[in-house]
Amino acid sequence: MKIIGLTGNAGCGKTSVARYLKTLGAAVIEADEVVKELTSPGQPLLQTIREVFGEEYFLADGSLDRIKMRRLIFADAGARQRLEEIVHPAVIEAVQKKIRSLQELPDPPRVLVLEAPLLLETGMDSLVDEVWVVIATPEAAVRRLMARDRIPPEQAYAMLAAQWPQEEKVRRAHRVIDNSGDFNHTREQAAYFYHKLLAEDEEE
Repeated sequence: MKIIGLTGNAGCGKTSVARYLKTLGAAVIEADEVVKELTSPGQPLLQTIREVFGEEYFLADGSLDRIKMRRLIFADAGARQRLEEIVHPAVIEAVQKKIRSLQELPDPPRVLVLEAPLLLETGMDSLVDEVWVVIATPEAAVRRLMARDRIPPEQAYAMLAAQWPQEEKVRRAHRVIDNSGDFNHTREQAAYFYHKLLAEDEEE
């Protein structure tokens, strides 16, 4: 089983790429979904977050106010670091378990995509065979973030500024997918790289 680590900055469209790769036959683990599982009501991690950040970051039903928390961590580097210290070790452990469970299947998938916004920052790239980075122009990323999160442009630019530079992620990538424009072009790039990976795997 070949493992692709798929990453990129906010608004680049990496989740759309991951879901397209799934239509080609890849299994997909979305790190953001793992985070949601681990921070759902009743999970021990949620209580730790409550103790550190306080009730103001929780909704009336006891769930995490993800929008408010996202705004905080992109505006406050110290808060972001505190949250990451709580969440990242648990996410990495959960992802490792999910990978092992797929590897142990009688007929494991040929390709697994680990889609993780902080793949490189957290060291999760050590779990994968290849790093694929999805890129987009700042203008395209900002437009998408404004539409997705219903935020003003200055907040979208702040989200991008809080992340590793796109150029640094590209430098560490095995393959780069440009999602600045039409998604049909993005699909063509993703399909080309996917089938190339399968062909290379057969040659090994």
